[in-house]
Amino acid sequence: MKYLFAFLSLVLLSFVAVQYNDPDPHIWMPIYGFAAIILGLAAFGIQNKYLLFLGYLIFGTGFILLFPSFIDWITIEKGQNLMQRMDNSKMYIEETRECLGLLICLIFISLVWIPLSKKGKVVKV
Repeated sequence: MKYLFAFLSLVLLSFVAVQYNDPDPHIWMPIYGFAAIILGLAAFGIQNKYLLFLGYLIFGTGFILLFPSFIDWITIEKGQNLMQRMDNSKMYIEETRECLGLLICLIFISLVWIPLSKKGKVVKV
């Protein structure tokens, strides 16, 4: 699992790198960076349930708040054209991308919970 965690951490670091031209990089770079840190630590065998809970809180709350935009994209665009250029009349496009990014973070950090729960460890620091 440590190689998987290392790979996923690098994937999330690439997410951080492409946020430099985003309209709000000061929000998204730390979010993806935090998920990358959780996975990077897990790659070295450091699995902390408190960091995971904080990650679930941050990523889950953001996902829930942006989910209505995802529904708008499904209903208005019929689930297509997510890569089209964003404009102010279609804010749901950018917010859907952000929503899906948070879902990716949730899925990735959930993988850290698997070995943690199998070993019956509460916290390994």
